Parts: sequence; structure tokens; C-alpha cells
Amino acid sequence: MMLPEAFLDSLSSCTGFNASSFIDAHQNPAATSVRFNPIKYTDNSTFLRELKSGDIPWCKHGIYLKERPRFTLDPLLHAGVYYVQEASSMFLHFLIEHILPDAQNLKVLDLCAAPGGKSTLLSSMKQFELVVANEIISSRVPVLYENIVKWGTSKTFISNNDPRDFKVLGEMFDVVLVDAPCSGSGLFRKDPNAILEWNSELVEFCSLRQQRILQDAFQVLKPGGYLIYSTCSYSYQENEQNVDYILEKGGCQSIALNVPKEWGVVESSSDHYEGKGYRFYPDKINGEGFFCSVFQKLDSTGSQSLQLPKANHLQSVNSAALTSMVKTEGVKIFEENGILYGVNQPLIEWRTMMQASLKLRKSGVKLGSIMKKGFVADHELAMSELISTHINTIDLKLQDAIKYLRKEDIDVEDVTDGTYLVTHQQTGLGWAKMIRGRLKNNYPISWRITMRED
Repeated sequence: MMLPEAFLDSLSSCTGFNASSFIDAHQNPAATSVRFNPIKYTDNSTFLRELKSGDIPWCKHGIYLKERPRFTLDPLLHAGVYYVQEASSMFLHFLIEHILPDAQNLKVLDLCAAPGGKSTLLSSMKQFELVVANEIISSRVPVLYENIVKWGTSKTFISNNDPRDFKVLGEMFDVVLVDAPCSGSGLFRKDPNAILEWNSELVEFCSLRQQRILQDAFQVLKPGGYLIYSTCSYSYQENEQNVDYILEKGGCQSIALNVPKEWGVVESSSDHYEGKGYRFYPDKINGEGFFCSVFQKLDSTGSQSLQLPKANHLQSVNSAALTSMVKTEGVKIFEENGILYGVNQPLIEWRTMMQASLKLRKSGVKLGSIMKKGFVADHELAMSELISTHINTIDLKLQDAIKYLRKEDIDVEDVTDGTYLVTHQQTGLGWAKMIRGRLKNNYPISWRITMRED
């Protein structure tokens, strides 16, 4: 892998950069790592157990794998048992535990969320009761939606808005994450084509775009709340320079993290205000390039938070067919435009407020619809933590599970007519309906896999 001289020269003054070892590291393949889902993972997840090579020190749910398997052909990936994520990005877990170890019932906004790695990580943490995963680019919302639905937590909403649209909400979030669009130099080993696209003009363009997003992020952060800024770039202009940009605006302070030295993470300081940043180099850690910095907002920016409306228009729905399939404790179930939804009780008013101001693409769990012939369950319910443990299931072995995910016919024996949750290793994949001895595969057609074993 040939790295551009102009790129290497641009990093020469960056803290912790060593050209020779950095170049050598780029001759080796990137490590493969996954983060398991605490609401779905069990010790019976054979794939993770057999391929594990070590733990990721900064994320208790993250592990390294001995080799990169064909993830697409593993039903547990599609079931949301784990997420394939670069190890350095999982540092967000340590960061949250460091600054908010005992917090609960917080609200976090992930402003640049697609494809959903950091949003699913945040939704697995006890500190948050609401995770808003926002993606400005409409074409990237479907993959974000798919990953959020597969993860299965009921506290994650999805929005499709420009960061400036959130200003109308006022200072409502305890944490705002800006995992900013960047020049991508930290992922050269995983995407060699990015090397061809790198140039100084791209770095400058990204830096200015990041500053605009950061300005909007501060407007919706509570006083005392935390802004987390991260990139997958090595460039000083996108990292420490933007740390100075944030501090120059005033009203916040840089937060230092007590990172164990043996992890190999490099602490840096910005030139003017000595704001702390944390650099990940592939010659120092087992992972890819990453940068993050944390700020605490000290003063209000003057934007008043909206008053929470009463959601009196949401009339609760109860039926024996529905409650036999859904965990209802702490959840409000209601009908909206012919669709039944389940929303965690503490989030009802927040949902109503955000619906009036934002383009919400997911807000709660879409349970299904009540038709003339009874309740028809939605795929979101099949993947969700709200699904009842008493529901009828068909557990498929590996090859049949792959057939199901391809939306192919499956032969099953001694199954009576009715609706079933199709599972693999007792973890939900989707719905199927047995009608007069024939199993109708209801897996979403847009999610079906096309890869073959050969």
C-alpha cells in the first residue's frame, strides 16, 4: 500500500506520529472486530465463541476475531446478535463510562448516525433512556434503519434532518455525538480506494463542514451536557484545529480522560487552547485511525427548550392477540394512521414533541396492524426486545436459516397452521406463516441476502 507523500508530510507534526512504523502498519491487514448485543448475545453464539482472539480493552462488549469470516452468511449477524465495528470506534463506550459512570435516564443525539455503529453502541448503555440517531442524507437512512431495527432496542428513534433543524427543540440533550463526515484517512487499510480520493482540498472542505455541524450541535446541548467530537481522519485540520475552533467559541471546557497508557492511545493538545484529543494510530493500537475529543457545555446558548406536550391524542390499544405477542410492561401501545406502535412510557411526550419539528423515520417499535382476520405483526416487532417470550417459534438450523434470509422456501414438519417467529439459536430472524402445510416466508424482500456459499 503506497501512501501519498503529501499525506505523510501533512502528519509529520501531529502528536504521536512516527512515519516508518505508520507506513509499516499499513502493509498489514486491518483487524476484524465485532461488538455483541447485550440483549441478544448468549454463550451459545458459536460463531463469536470459536473465532474470538481477544477482548477490546476499552469496550466490554467488543472482541477481536482470529479471521474475517463471511459475515453475510451468518444468521446471527442478521438477527442483531452482534455488529461488525472497527475496534477504535468502540472507544466511545469507555468515554461514556468515564464521564457519566453513574448517570441514568439521559438523552443522547447522534447527529451523523449512518450506518448505525455508534448509535447501537449508545443504545446498549444503561446511561441513556433515549437515543436519537439522525442522518442528513436520505439515501443513507435505509441502512441506518435496518441496523437499528436488527439491534432491537426500543429506545432508539431515527430522524432524517439537517443538524440545524434541531435548534427548534432547544437545549434538550444531555449528550450530543458528532461523528463527523471526514476525509477518511484513518480507514485507508480497510478502504484502499480512499487513498486515491485523498487531497488537501478535501481535508479543508471536511474541516469547514465539521465546524458548521459543531455549531449546530452546541445549540441543542444542555448546560452541563457533553459534546463528543470524533473523526476517522488523522489530519490536524479535522481534529485538533477543530478542537480549538470549539473552545474559541467559548461557553465550554475541554475534558481530559484518564486513558490507561498500555492501550497505546495518544493524548494530544490543540495549539491555542490546549484542548485534549485522543489519537488512535494502527502502529500503536490494534485498530484503525480514529480521533475523539470531549467538551462540557458551561453556559446556556440562550435557546429555550420546548415544553413537553401532553400526548392525550394517543389512545391505548389492548387486545388479547396483541398482548400475547408483545411485552407491555412500561410500554404504551397505540394506533396511529392504521399502524400499532409500542413506545416506552417515559418517551411518549418526547416523541410527540419531536414529531412536530423533525422528520422522524422511526419512533418506537412498529408492532403491526389489526386486520379483519386478526393482528398482523410487523418485522420490527420480530427483532425487538418488546416481543413476548411466549410466542410460537420455529428454530432453524444454519442452512435453513440462510434459506429463510434469502426468502426461499423452507421445509418444516409437524407444524400447525398459524404465525411463527422464525429463529436461529433461539434468536429472532423474522416472521413466517404456515397455511395448509405450506410455510410462507415473510422476511423483508429488500433485506434478503443474495450471497451463495460458493
